[in-house]
Amino acid sequence: MTQTSATDDGVDLRRQVHAVLHCNINTAALDQAVAYYTALGLPERMRSVSTDTDGRPMGLDEHTASVTAFHYDGRGPRSAPALELVGWQEPQVIARELRTDGRAAGFDRLGLRTPDPSAFVPADAPHATVVCRGAHVAARLITDPDGAPVEVIELDPAGLVDEPDGTKLSHVRMVSTDLDRTARWWGRLGFTPASDAPGGTLSLTVREDPTFSVEFTEDTDAVRPDWRANTQGLYRIALAVDDVTAAYESLVESGADVPEPVFIPMPDIPTGGFTVLFLADPDGAVVELVARPRSAVRRPAEPAGIPHPVEGSE
Repeated sequence: MTQTSATDDGVDLRRQVHAVLHCNINTAALDQAVAYYTALGLPERMRSVSTDTDGRPMGLDEHTASVTAFHYDGRGPRSAPALELVGWQEPQVIARELRTDGRAAGFDRLGLRTPDPSAFVPADAPHATVVCRGAHVAARLITDPDGAPVEVIELDPAGLVDEPDGTKLSHVRMVSTDLDRTARWWGRLGFTPASDAPGGTLSLTVREDPTFSVEFTEDTDAVRPDWRANTQGLYRIALAVDDVTAAYESLVESGADVPEPVFIPMPDIPTGGFTVLFLADPDGAVVELVARPRSAVRRPAEPAGIPHPVEGSE
């Protein structure tokens, strides 16, 4: 991928998100979660064990311990985002309580895409029509061992996909209380919306990583959750930037109140750890900016796998 420091309009690319790195699910039963997602076609490719990590940047105590399993689809590390399963030990995972005062804003469901959902989705799994990449598409709804909802969409059947067979990590679905505000916040990070998304929805991608989208549905009555970093289920998304410090400075210059970047040690993985900046979007969803150069990821220049619209929906 060509290295550049600015776009034609002068935007500093060092400060912009260039890839989706992983989505985090906190699990109370790591072995079961690992087996479940492996069966879906996302095998574990790497594991990190933490025995004493400072959890204060994530809102936890100074001492934490956890085991993290990284799962990738057939494209593999560097070429695809990962699913990060975290089994918290100290503190232990907190069960996610269902709200009684309204739908929770923020993270809703993990999204997968595959040419043949019937290969692993139970025959009695509920059907739904969802919006992805600005189109109405058919989905099957399943639930992982921790109760985290997952939706599976079908790839375009017309042979437009040039990538390995099997399941792909496709998108994450979120709930926004104000789509205009959401679009502005994510736009500052480098996300752009699909121009043809139906009303009440927002589909965001970054220019250099078109294989993954962040899909929003608007619910003005949704309630901001009080989830913590060890709350069970889908919790956080990690995004790559060339320069976390430059991204931080850009946000501060724009008037945002954000914490300073911190280094998170992971001594048993090749990089030894990452410099990160923890943010919260307008509805409280945790977004982690990670220092990861463009040379460390490989994404196609064009989307691979356009969802096939549901007949009669357009």
